[in-house]
Amino acid sequence: MQLGPDDLTSAASGLPVKIDRLSPGYLPSRIRQIQSPGKWALDLPEFNCAFRASGGFDPGSAALVAIERACGSTICGIPLEDDLILAIPAGTSVTATVRPGLTYAVAMVPTTTWMEVQSVAAGMLLEQISDRPAAVRLATDQSRRIRGQMKSLADRLGRVAAGSVLPEQPPTAIMEYLGVVADAFAGDRRGTGTAASVKRHIRQASAAEDFIRAHIREDIPIVRLCKEIGVSRRQLEYAFRSTFAVTPLEFIRALRLNEARRLLTTARSNGLSVTTIAMDVGVTHLGRFAANYRLFFGESPKETLRRAGRS
Repeated sequence: MQLGPDDLTSAASGLPVKIDRLSPGYLPSRIRQIQSPGKWALDLPEFNCAFRASGGFDPGSAALVAIERACGSTICGIPLEDDLILAIPAGTSVTATVRPGLTYAVAMVPTTTWMEVQSVAAGMLLEQISDRPAAVRLATDQSRRIRGQMKSLADRLGRVAAGSVLPEQPPTAIMEYLGVVADAFAGDRRGTGTAASVKRHIRQASAAEDFIRAHIREDIPIVRLCKEIGVSRRQLEYAFRSTFAVTPLEFIRALRLNEARRLLTTARSNGLSVTTIAMDVGVTHLGRFAANYRLFFGESPKETLRRAGRS
């Protein structure tokens, strides 16, 4: 299916997320999802806009993410790379900064299944991927083969899913994938961590994000933001560009647009107008707000308001 601005919140099976769109999407994002509800799932997305996502992961499932194109994106604070495999354990609080072009295949399986595969394939339970997100890089040809198998599986299951009940147990191709991942982590007990500088930039950007959200209705000069976070303007710019792929000013504008959209979807029931909402999120130039809103979401604020009134 194609994903519009309001569909991104369901872009991961079993993981409803809060989305803040950070850039316009000139091309639609797409995703294939094959799900055996409550048992296992296979997602193959390609995102064509930048956004920030956060949500709580299913407490009974683990996710194994095979990255095809990273495009500078991060998940759970881990900078992604092409051919990286990311393991996300059950109950993880997931945050992601997605940049246009991010493409991957993710298998979501019950935690018990993942633990069994680790024990059989690796001969041990790998502690570093049992309680926190971790990553390992595969050889390019091996990674390409795995993604090819996942895509073929999605094609095959997609043809039969509409007319039949999917099996409760993950298909053989997914089980083989889990075995390869467990072997890869066993061979690289260090996992793939993040450099201290990358961690520092993510912390700085996250602290700035928290401050911006708390003061979204106020004017937020960059000088004020630097003082609050305790960094120079240059450091702040670099932290935002490396973490969110936008400047601090662009991030503030995007956050205001996203908050305005959330308010507009309930504005009819609350008796609010477009102008009132714009002012409530700190907008000072209504014409520029309307133009940026249309650029981000493909419709005017008034169109969102009218559509919300019909639903």
